[in-house]
Amino acid sequence: MSRSTEIAHAYLYLKATSLRGFFAQRIKRLRQPKYLFGALAGAAYFYFFFLRHVFGDHGNNAIPALPAELTPYLTPYLTSIGALILAIIVLLTWIVPSARAALQFSEPEVAFLFPAPVTRRMLVHLKLLGSQFGILLTSFFFTLISRRASFLGGNPLLHAAGWWLLFSTLSLHMIAASFTRERLLEFGVNVLRRRIAVLGITAVLAGLCWWSLRRTVPLPTENDFANFKTILNYAGGVLASVPLAWILAPFKLVAAPLFANDAREFLRAALPALLILVAHYFWVVHSDVSFEEASIDVARRRAEHVSARRSGKLRSSTPLKPRTEPFPLAARGFIPLAFLWKGLIASGPWYRLRTWLIACAVVVAGSFWIAADPERLPVLRIIGGVSLGLGGWLIFAGPMFMQRGLRQVLPQLDIIKACPLRGWQIVIGELLSPMTLMIFGQWLLLLIVALGFGIGSSDPLLTGINVGVGAIGIAFIAPPLCGLMLCLPFAGMLYFPAWSEAPSSGGGGIEIMGQRLLALGAYMLILALVLVPAALLGILAFLLGHWLANLTVTLLLTALVAGLVLVIELLAAVWWLGEKIESIDLSQDVSR
Repeated sequence: MSRSTEIAHAYLYLKATSLRGFFAQRIKRLRQPKYLFGALAGAAYFYFFFLRHVFGDHGNNAIPALPAELTPYLTPYLTSIGALILAIIVLLTWIVPSARAALQFSEPEVAFLFPAPVTRRMLVHLKLLGSQFGILLTSFFFTLISRRASFLGGNPLLHAAGWWLLFSTLSLHMIAASFTRERLLEFGVNVLRRRIAVLGITAVLAGLCWWSLRRTVPLPTENDFANFKTILNYAGGVLASVPLAWILAPFKLVAAPLFANDAREFLRAALPALLILVAHYFWVVHSDVSFEEASIDVARRRAEHVSARRSGKLRSSTPLKPRTEPFPLAARGFIPLAFLWKGLIASGPWYRLRTWLIACAVVVAGSFWIAADPERLPVLRIIGGVSLGLGGWLIFAGPMFMQRGLRQVLPQLDIIKACPLRGWQIVIGELLSPMTLMIFGQWLLLLIVALGFGIGSSDPLLTGINVGVGAIGIAFIAPPLCGLMLCLPFAGMLYFPAWSEAPSSGGGGIEIMGQRLLALGAYMLILALVLVPAALLGILAFLLGHWLANLTVTLLLTALVAGLVLVIELLAAVWWLGEKIESIDLSQDVSR
């Protein structure tokens, strides 16, 4: 047995032992109820939403497949869209990264492999071998997700093989790109020059595509968005235009096996994809680049990150630069404004009022420029519709992203309580920063929606006045609604501190996912109960206003009544959480 084979066997033993220890640690912590209930919820979710739909398409739970006569029609469009997404990901791998070339090894792997008599090419092979477990696991989960949401037919094993080909090629390309970026640094091409070159080439290609599209593909009309088939027809015409089709051709070859509907079609599509995969493999193994020092540094920083996360002291390793204050803070005044002042400084220089005003000015100018040509009005409607969807998503998902900052209050609560502050002042202060960021984002999206549907509208209901008044009403409702939705994770942190700390300190896993599912279920249930009074009184106000006045006055009255109800509920929630903060005993209620 050769030395390389012995080292490979030892490396596989190390990976298998680490994997066994990982699962053993996961099983042991199921003794705690918070992990046990989370694991049960996560397992139930995977079974009911994914596993029972994968193997066997029988009964009412079968996955609806597309009719056979439409499958050849739809597959090329899906392949082109997948190729476009893949092209964007590949482009970002050449623009965004600024770090030196490094292979992702853990600290035990570094301690085992780097002092050993192993060649650089052997290290690359071991890394590629070790990454296959993650690629196979990712392919499995993406097969579950795509199989659950897909209306295409085909064998799930073929879809899994297609995902494996795609992720393996993408992984090899990222490694090869990092090696090539390192070589460019050795030749004197720094990060800025490389980004300028890549962006310049991209701009030239985008200009050529735009010039060709203007000549061959007309601007979309309302008929192009009448149904799913017309949308696909228009998108297919855009993606099939030259030179865009030539640019996407290699990416289509990689994405094609994913959309194969039978074994023959898969084999025909897999051959070019395999050739591209093999080409990337030779690109990686024949790149003579030094990556050992950078790999050791990456492993060290990853270990420090895991240690900080487990201890609840996770901080950014990037040195902070001095930042200007968002507004002058007076020596005396409303105390929660000091929390907002501190939170906006920590959020970075982009979260400023002037930035938001500049963005609004750009939105207004761009909207009127698009609307100046009547043929471009459908584009404005599309932008408005997408912004409406993003705004609705931000209302419900925003607090989930903001609650990480709220969790940081718990370790610092003993310091905050030592200050001469009332409980309600602490609550308002901690809520103001995430509320401000969410509200500014929602108001900007709301402005885009109002301009997108209000300018040049011929609908008697969607007049400029009605759309503007409706936007003002929603803008009035948004702040108390954001505050109420942020109060829910804040209350969960105060009343169930052990559960709220688990996702940040215990790593990932099906049990953590189950905990978040349980939290999301409770979140949606309580939110529905909170919105019922505002919705009922708002409906009554709408009916009354519709009976006594016109639609404009009705919209204002509805928003005013619903907003006032939400304000009263928000004040009640702030008082309730403030009382909890004043009565909490950190030595008993918060476990460490």
